[in-house]
Amino acid sequence: MKNKVRYYLIITALLTGVSIISGCKKLLEPEYRSSLGPEYFSTPAGLEAGVAGCYAICRFFWGSEGFSYTQNAGTDEMDGRQNGAEYFQYNIISGDGSLTGIWNNSYVAINNLNGVLEFGPSADIEAGRKKALLGEAKFMRAFFYFQLVQSFGDIPLSLKFNTTPSTAAVRNPISEVYDAIVKDLTEAAEDLPVVSSGNSKGRANKAAAKHLLGKAYLARGWSAAAKPGDFDMAYTTLNELITNRATYGVDLEQDFASVFRNGNEYGRENLFVLDRNTDAVFSESGYNNTNAPDGNKENRNNHYWNPNYTVARNINSDGTASGSLPGSVANNVQLCNRNTNDGRPFLRYFPTSYTLNTAFGERTNDSRYSKTFKTVWICNSPSTASSFFQSTLPALSSTRNGVTSQLVPNVDTAIWMPGREVTIAERQAFKGCIIAPSQYTDVMFPALVKHLDSTRLHFNDPSDRPYILFRLSDSYLLGAEAAFKAGKIPEAVNLINTVRRRAAYRSSYTPAQLASAQAAMDITPGQLTLDFILEERTRELYAEYCRFQDLVRTQSLISRVTQYIINPAVPSYPTVPKRTINIKACHVLRPIPQSQIDRVTTGPAFPQNGGGCY
Repeated sequence: MKNKVRYYLIITALLTGVSIISGCKKLLEPEYRSSLGPEYFSTPAGLEAGVAGCYAICRFFWGSEGFSYTQNAGTDEMDGRQNGAEYFQYNIISGDGSLTGIWNNSYVAINNLNGVLEFGPSADIEAGRKKALLGEAKFMRAFFYFQLVQSFGDIPLSLKFNTTPSTAAVRNPISEVYDAIVKDLTEAAEDLPVVSSGNSKGRANKAAAKHLLGKAYLARGWSAAAKPGDFDMAYTTLNELITNRATYGVDLEQDFASVFRNGNEYGRENLFVLDRNTDAVFSESGYNNTNAPDGNKENRNNHYWNPNYTVARNINSDGTASGSLPGSVANNVQLCNRNTNDGRPFLRYFPTSYTLNTAFGERTNDSRYSKTFKTVWICNSPSTASSFFQSTLPALSSTRNGVTSQLVPNVDTAIWMPGREVTIAERQAFKGCIIAPSQYTDVMFPALVKHLDSTRLHFNDPSDRPYILFRLSDSYLLGAEAAFKAGKIPEAVNLINTVRRRAAYRSSYTPAQLASAQAAMDITPGQLTLDFILEERTRELYAEYCRFQDLVRTQSLISRVTQYIINPAVPSYPTVPKRTINIKACHVLRPIPQSQIDRVTTGPAFPQNGGGCY
């Protein structure tokens, strides 16, 4: 068993570490040995591989469906009807595989990193490179512990490499876990280079360490383990990153739309990116790769937030209703086929009324609604899978009120969601299908554009795009939250207004128009509340895997789910009934995996999170 544990850790580092390299043919080559032990971490190759493998473990999380529910579902921002009901309705059990995956994979990475930090200092490798690698290891260990403590509360804390299986374990209090996180990140921020090290951009640097350190101080400040000055330390750390952003080689993009533009994943705003590439061997994103050893590491973010645009039909002949569902009486003609640009309609999430009408309700000066949601689909029917978007396709005949019009594939808009109600005259004048907000359903709704990937070979392929984990606008908003909690209201307002002024930018504006919109976006100290901060986080960070933890951190989960989801007075989509949601105060922590509890057979029993939730 001892050798098996060692083998698993080292081979994990070698075999999963290769795919973090983007745009570079140099790969970490696996080295197979009959006996692998801690001494391997003290070699240059072992030190490199031990760190690299832990980045690859992140692919079990951001991009996988199960993990997405743990971070997105059951909040005020989004609903879903196809899968993940246990998270939307808070019927989560201790045997849930997604939570077990977070626990197990994080501790595999942590033990690997413990080995790196324990034995790596003796590696015969250039001093600067060694310092950077050990800094990365400290950052990644803190990164995984932060995910665990945010999800489960008190957890086992180990900072030593373990090669011997044990049937005993205890839960350390969150105060000890946060102390270890802060220590690792403080040292990592000193040791890491300004730019990503090694032969891949998808690695930690100073900016990423400072961002996570500031967030850790902020989270601890809200928690039962709070220390005096946590909010001040969070603000100081994040503000230092923001003030000296040029030194760290980062800055806000001028245009919010540029942040998630295909190919700009390593743009100037993005601080830490989970790397991926298009190499068929190492990308872990191949089409129908779910049965492969690492198939559950695919990045399917490009699928989850898409409506089923293929079921949209034309309006009825009298112009009184949109054919947004199959069977529209007069013109039951499919206007769009599934295609690579628009993505696979996987239907896992759709935006709630709060998201569309409260957070993104103001759309005159704030450009983020139109840059977050896709509301237009171009006709590509009739067609076959092999001839999408070919200009030679015949026009699609469409008849309303006795008048025949032509929908020209690749030219005419087939589906339009204007985000407002429309008149019958507007419908009659429009060739395609108009779907107004009163006609949104759980299969037809505005689509998320942030994670779409038009570079795939097949429309059902998962994404090969790197995933953006930390970005500078979030540093601004976290800094504003910290300043707000520390009583630094003018500083908080200034940070939020910087993000809001960026949101006013539209490429079509004249300088005078931009200045006017930016002035309209500014808020005053009297407008700053915690609810406003949370709404601003929705506008800026919707569907970026942070909402559940945002609400838990700010002690707002129960109140906002009650206010915006359970409240019968809040409108929902007309065809989507209200859910029965069993949320309780104890749901702010996830259940400890049952497998962990069952395996502790020596010493005190391993306790489950209490409160009657699990």
